[in-house]
Amino acid sequence: MESEILALIDQLEELLSAGGRVPLSQRVMVSAPDAYHLLDQMRQALPREIVRARHIYQERDRILQEAQTEAEAMRAAARAEREALVATHAVLLEATAAAEGLRAEAEQEAARLRAEADAYALRALNELQEHLQQSRQALDATLKTTQGGIALLASRTTGATVPTREHGDDVA
Repeated sequence: MESEILALIDQLEELLSAGGRVPLSQRVMVSAPDAYHLLDQMRQALPREIVRARHIYQERDRILQEAQTEAEAMRAAARAEREALVATHAVLLEATAAAEGLRAEAEQEAARLRAEADAYALRALNELQEHLQQSRQALDATLKTTQGGIALLASRTTGATVPTREHGDDVA
């Protein structure tokens, strides 16, 4: 499933590809309102990507909680089994060994589930981080190119310089 931010970056790329080339330069003329509209959509999509990362983290916590609950249930079952077998000394020894084995199994299973949940969350968060970094790099490059084109066009039409927008400025 392609994320919304990647789709918006694709749209921005299409806008740049469809823009008119400025003769004798690497610059492209695009509709500033269209470019700003896409940038606004990207700004709105980024918080949704963060919510997605939070969901992954919450899923990890849920898996860990299930593992702990399952381990506790296994411990309780082992205790109940041990108490039922306490009738004689031989049975007591056997029950103690079985309970310890079940406890060890439960702890191993819980550790395994925790490790799997941590690995899943780490992979998902690393992928999201890489995706967001790539998106930011693409957005920064696009903003720089757009600002240069605006400044060049403004200086050609008015003969005066036009202040460029800073990276973090909001679009009205």
